[in-house]
Amino acid sequence: MNEESVLSVLDELAKAGVRDICVCPGRRNSPFVGMLSDQKRFRCWWWYEERSAAFFAVGKSRATNRPVAVITTSGTAAGELLPAVMEAYYTGTPLIVITADRPRHMRGTGAPQAAEQVGLYGIYTSFALDLENEPCHLGNWDRNGPAHLNICLDEPLLADSRELPEMNEVPKEHRKPSLAECQKFEQFVLYIQNPVVIVSTLSVEDREPVVEFLIKMNAPVYLEGISGLREEPRLQHLRVSQIRISEIDSVLRIGGVPTLRAWRDFENMQDKLQILSISNVPFSGLSRGVLIQQSIGNFLQSVDIREFSTPQEWIDEDRAREVACLELMETYPLAEPSLMHQISNKIPNGSLVYLGNSMPIREWDLAATYESKQFNTVASRGLNGIDGQISTFLGMVEEGQENWIILGDLTALYDLAGPWILRQMSNYKIQFVVINNGGGQIFSKFYSQKEFLNSHNLDFTSMAKFWGIQDQLIELIPDSTQTQNFWEEYSNLNVRIAR
Repeated sequence: MNEESVLSVLDELAKAGVRDICVCPGRRNSPFVGMLSDQKRFRCWWWYEERSAAFFAVGKSRATNRPVAVITTSGTAAGELLPAVMEAYYTGTPLIVITADRPRHMRGTGAPQAAEQVGLYGIYTSFALDLENEPCHLGNWDRNGPAHLNICLDEPLLADSRELPEMNEVPKEHRKPSLAECQKFEQFVLYIQNPVVIVSTLSVEDREPVVEFLIKMNAPVYLEGISGLREEPRLQHLRVSQIRISEIDSVLRIGGVPTLRAWRDFENMQDKLQILSISNVPFSGLSRGVLIQQSIGNFLQSVDIREFSTPQEWIDEDRAREVACLELMETYPLAEPSLMHQISNKIPNGSLVYLGNSMPIREWDLAATYESKQFNTVASRGLNGIDGQISTFLGMVEEGQENWIILGDLTALYDLAGPWILRQMSNYKIQFVVINNGGGQIFSKFYSQKEFLNSHNLDFTSMAKFWGIQDQLIELIPDSTQTQNFWEEYSNLNVRIAR
């Protein structure tokens, strides 16, 4: 019966569009391991550690725009998937977690590895099946977030490898924008006068429709680096790098939940601001405000667009600030933002650039080059966590291009198991950049207690040697005094230009 159960699951994965499976071998999931070990239907990525495997699957799903599965054994192995499942939930990533389980009659016994795995991921999986010798059916899964398949397997466990037959993929249906959704947007733009648009995380296929929409709307726009449009030449005449809250009456958000500080400040200003979000994920990012959950590109091409007047004074002020910021980076070349600027110039055109946590994202937005280098700039910020960043990046890398990750030191330490998969990725060009400032220096701006910093005197030479990536690792060590001076003068610069 194990063989029939496993075949049923694998057939459904293929019909759902799965092409990549991360497998963490163990005794309880050995029927999956045996059947997948020598076949051509799926590409299998073999992991010894479940948490990194799941984050890798999240990255692979985002890169391929397909569901990706991760298969674990039972017990605590299943629990290791929770952080990635949570991230997938908030980013709308179609991750399928498949947990092998002991037979149902063992539940509640406390027998070895007989954990309570049904409902393990709570609200973070909108679709779940608990199967024991029943056929698997994924037809009701909408592929807009994680799914959990808990598969009970009994002795004897091991199944033989075999060539799995091809299955026809069942295409995902995309809901067309409704008349009510279009009217909601058109009513919003009809009654506003001074909007700002904030563009955050976008899929690659949504970027061109967003560019066309922004050009027609002609409103000032804040382009986060992770939108992939920050350096887009056609939008430079609309781009602002600071938001004048006192001069706007409305905010249109396009894409994922923004990471910039001003977005959080809007929480206490919603009586004064009209806020509308258009996003692939069902989260407004604020406690109030209007959300239209739709395929972004399709929706923007379905609505009537009102043209606004871009405040030139605002644009001119931003350009003056950027020139002054460049002068500061020349004065303090070893400050963190200055090093980010230098790295952005070094990265080859057309590269994937993965920003690994909060400070690299902020410093990229501030200091990276605005030269049009066709970067595909991405991050993993559904929950703003630092775990699994290396693994997620490695899931997103592509052959035939340069792939760069820029991350902080604690973020790198948090995912030391991630490079395990590199031995299965010999044809990829990958470069790691670790900003080692001796701890979590972002907290120094908020707290006086040294415990928040998790200070250390570690370097990453040994890590690079351990994983054999000495030629692929750049360790940046900022000068703390120059960094402090940079930020102090930059704050004064903002006050001076604002006058």
